[in-house]
Amino acid sequence: MKNELKQKKEELKEWLKKLGLSQRVFAERIFYEINESDNEKEINQFFERFKQSLRRESTDIGLIESYLKILYKQNEFLKLGLVIHEPYCDDEFSDTFNKRMKTIYKNITDKLLEKDDD
Repeated sequence: MKNELKQKKEELKEWLKKLGLSQRVFAERIFYEINESDNEKEINQFFERFKQSLRRESTDIGLIESYLKILYKQNEFLKLGLVIHEPYCDDEFSDTFNKRMKTIYKNITDKLLEKDDD
């Protein structure tokens, strides 16, 4: 589970970098999506919690997944024209097989991004 959490965090960080979004800007967008406030102090507190969630090993993976779902709705992401892949993993398949499938999906996405840069 820790390895999966680490992968999700890295995925989030990689997408932010690819999209040219700072953690600060993205954290503000998350804040506005889940809150109706524009209190600067609350935004700063949320940003600090966001940064900590990316560092902490005990972060709930569901929280990081919720951040990814918000990221996938951002204009910068939508402009890429990508379809979010959710690799199908089943208990009937071995962990090795499931990991390889996730790698294949990631490689396809990376190739599509490279093609768009050309």
